[in-house]
Formats: sequence, structure tokens, C-alpha cells
Amino acid sequence: MLKILGLKCPKCKTIIYSRAVHDFRWYPCQEIAVDGGFDYLKGTYKSAIPKSVEFSLDITKEDLYNDWNKRINKFGILEPEAQIMTIIELKD
Repeated sequence: MLKILGLKCPKCKTIIYSRAVHDFRWYPCQEIAVDGGFDYLKGTYKSAIPKSVEFSLDITKEDLYNDWNKRINKFGILEPEAQIMTIIELKD
């Protein structure tokens, strides 16, 4: 299991995370964005401050990098109904 840091959108409750260092991405609602991959977590938001979250996925860093680098875009956004084992909201 790979531990991942991400942000939970205060508007739509979706979790977004960066898959690689230069994977800067806005969520489609345009409320939050993330960057940094596994090196750092940088968040951008328009109004309400998003929650930092940590969760685990059964995937490798290489899979996530290839998803970003080859523009497959299967990963990086987790809809609220996604089945994830554990999501931990981190204190800001």
C-alpha cells in the first residue's frame, strides 16, 4: 500500500493529489489545485481552505508517474464515493 497526501475540496468533498513533481492540477470545480507529487504537497485554493488528508492506495509510485507522464489520467482524483481503506484528515 502506498501512502499518499492530498487535499479534500471543501466545495465538492473530492480528494485530489499530485502524482509527480510537476503534476500541477486543478480539480474540475476549479476550487482547489495541488502540486508536488511525493516530494512536497503544495495546495492552491480560491475561497475555503481545503483539508489535508492522508490515504493509502494499492498502487506503485511508478504507476502514478506513468499515469501522469503518459497522460492516461486514470488516477489523481478520488470522487467522494470512492472506496478507500482509510482517509486521515491531518491537522493544519
